[in-house]
Order: sequence, then C-alpha cells, then structure tokens
Amino acid sequence: MTPRTLLQRYARPLMAAALATAAALPCAATEIIAHRGYSAKAPENTVGAFNLAWESGTDACELDLYLTKDGQIVILHDKDTKRTTGVSKVVAESTMEELIQLDAGSWKDPKWKEEKIPVLQQCLATLPEGNKRFYLEIKCGPEVVPALARTLGPWQSRANQLAVISFNAEAAAATKKALPWMKVYLLAGGKDKEKKPRTDVTPFIEQAKKLGLDGLDLGQDWPWSEAFVKQIRDAGLGVLVWTVNDPAKAKELAAMGVEGITTDDPVLIREALAKK
Repeated sequence: MTPRTLLQRYARPLMAAALATAAALPCAATEIIAHRGYSAKAPENTVGAFNLAWESGTDACELDLYLTKDGQIVILHDKDTKRTTGVSKVVAESTMEELIQLDAGSWKDPKWKEEKIPVLQQCLATLPEGNKRFYLEIKCGPEVVPALARTLGPWQSRANQLAVISFNAEAAAATKKALPWMKVYLLAGGKDKEKKPRTDVTPFIEQAKKLGLDGLDLGQDWPWSEAFVKQIRDAGLGVLVWTVNDPAKAKELAAMGVEGITTDDPVLIREALAKK
C-alpha cells in the first residue's frame, strides 16, 4: 500500500474543516496546540486523534515523525512501536508497509481498533484550510530532512499552516536550510541531561539565533515569568510551551505572553483561556 493509497483512503480534509468551523470556541490570542492530536480523548498520533482535534475547534495540532527503513515518514512518538501497538518494532529498522499494518488505537480504547500508524501525508490531509496549523516534531535526526522536504515542498503556498519543531539542533538547522519558508522552533526541556533544573535560557536563544530558527518551544518546567518570555521575544524569537494540562497554569502562561500552549486536552485549555 502506497502513501497515495493511504491518503485516498483516510483523508477527510473538507469534513474536518467544516466541523472545525462549526465547533470552534471563541478565539483566544494564545494558540492552543493539541498534543499528538486530541490525545486526552483519542489514541495519540493517529488520523482519528487529529480529526477529533480539528472537530473540537483546536487552533493547531502537534505530531511526531520518524523515517522508516525504506525512506518513508511515519507518525508516532517512540522509536519503538511497543507502547502504542503492543508489537515491538524499531521504526528505523522497519518498512512503512510493516508499520502501517499495526493497530495503534486499541491500547486507548477498543473503539479505536481501526486506527493504524499513519504516514505524514495522511495527517496533512486532515488539515483544514485557513489559519489552522500543524507542528511537526522531528523525533529522529537530519536524515529525515530530504524526505520531509519532498513531502512539504508542495505546501509552500500554505506555509502559514506548517511549522517544524525538534530537540535535535542539527535536524532543525537542516530543515530551515532545505525549507527556508518554513517556521522552525528549537525544543528544550527545563532539565538538563543530569536532570538538574535549567534556569538560564540564554544559550538556547543564542543557538536558535545562530541557526536562523524562528523560536523556542520550551517545557513548562522552565522558570516561567513575564521577564523570561520577554527575554526570548526581545531576541526576535517566538515562544511556545509544552505540555500544559492544568487550566490555571495555562492562564498564567498566556498572561505572560507565550504565543502557543501545547496540551493533551485542547478543549479544557481553550475554555479556561476564554474565561475572564
């Protein structure tokens, strides 16, 4: 089965667009980003999770991508499929055809048993036209960039609807070089490799600027404050935060001026931000 066949089989862009428009809640200044789709309600990183997120009125969705053994881009968070399929396959050592056969939904609930590991084209096909957006997280390294550039090249006319994020600075830089029209953000958690809290964001600001990136996407465990956000924005960088499921915390971060909040439950957070 080819990516084109999968696209024809699963794509529902027009339906998703119509439902998203009808179901949209009052717009907030802060972008709400559904983490791996509506992962609080649906199996993460599946077409069903993304469609449910759009239907719920989310502003954006985040997904995770890997390169397969045969050079295709598939969507899942872990480098091994065990957690979400019950079958252990290393993505980089498996073909697309092997991976897309796996049940990626039953672990969440039996009603999702028809959900499979999707390819990138399937997920992009769910994206409504307009101001909705996909954040594509590169989970591997720069080896995926040529395939990513081929897939996203035709999307340049909808550049405002796509962005790439990655912890891997080399992958982020390679993406920006291959797709200069694409917004690219550097990811960073609030703890270093020794699990010690990070307090100074300056090195990440400098790295993002050096690589020509557009912003930082930081964990909620950083020492957030208005001054912290201002430091990043004054450097000419965008500011996103992940993964926030506490409504009170989300309201605090929005008040500080973050541009986007990633959450497992976009409806919960959107409703919280809409309250005075």
